[in-house]
Amino acid sequence: MDIHPRVLRYFLVVAEELHFRRAAERLYITGPALSQQIRHLERELGFEVLRRTSRSVDLTDKGAELVPLARAVVDASDTLSAWAARADQGTTRIRIGFMATGAGELTQGILNATSANLPLLDVHLKHLEWGDQTRALLENRVDVVFTREPVRADDLRCTVVLSEHRVVVLPSSHPLANRSTVTFREIAEETFLPSETGSQEWIDYWLVNPRPDGSAARTGPSISTVEEMLEQCAAGTGIAITAESVPHFYAHPGVRFVVVEDLAPTRVLLCARSDNSDPTVRKFEQLVEDIAHR
Repeated sequence: MDIHPRVLRYFLVVAEELHFRRAAERLYITGPALSQQIRHLERELGFEVLRRTSRSVDLTDKGAELVPLARAVVDASDTLSAWAARADQGTTRIRIGFMATGAGELTQGILNATSANLPLLDVHLKHLEWGDQTRALLENRVDVVFTREPVRADDLRCTVVLSEHRVVVLPSSHPLANRSTVTFREIAEETFLPSETGSQEWIDYWLVNPRPDGSAARTGPSISTVEEMLEQCAAGTGIAITAESVPHFYAHPGVRFVVVEDLAPTRVLLCARSDNSDPTVRKFEQLVEDIAHR
């Protein structure tokens, strides 16, 4: 049996998303290519790990058992990669962490420019959860990370990549759902969905907590992914604040995204450890900075 950790990484993303298109978007590969990799995995194992219908994707019993085993292999592979990077000071590989929409509308432009300007650079993309962005960087699991403010900049070197509006995610039946903009006062009394992960500073930022009058946000169920946010909002259990680029990457028929006109914009940063002097990382930072300025 010869199963590459990359294939197990693909399986884990599909297991999280339970949706091939969304998983393919996260992995920056095509849907057919992802399906082919999963079929290869199942042939190697000798059994199905996913149950597919025209409407849904679910884990089989053996697929559910595979999840922790696959995660252990992927984590071990990442640890080995980190060791190799430390051992080889002349590495031409870069591990890029990203969350949700990455660098927003600039993501593909940055990846294309990296391929064109640094053709020998081996780019590894690693999707991170909301609470894992800077932690992955400080634990040397990634070399750089695209993250959103607020970020504790201690021991980090950060480059501003872009700035965009914050938007409120409303159920499509909400009275304000068909507006192009709202003020925060109009939604302040709603129930908000707090992040299940991340620092308290991060959670409070997206809850806009405390409010200007000193009151605390009324909160509903916790969420840990964009998909959970969309489903909870569509179900009417609460609303959420997110970034303007999110609807360009994630769609849901049951929600609407409305600009909150009086909230300060949210910024995407590219961060590296301040003690990282690897010339490969420096070149990538400069390339991103040039694109951001343009």
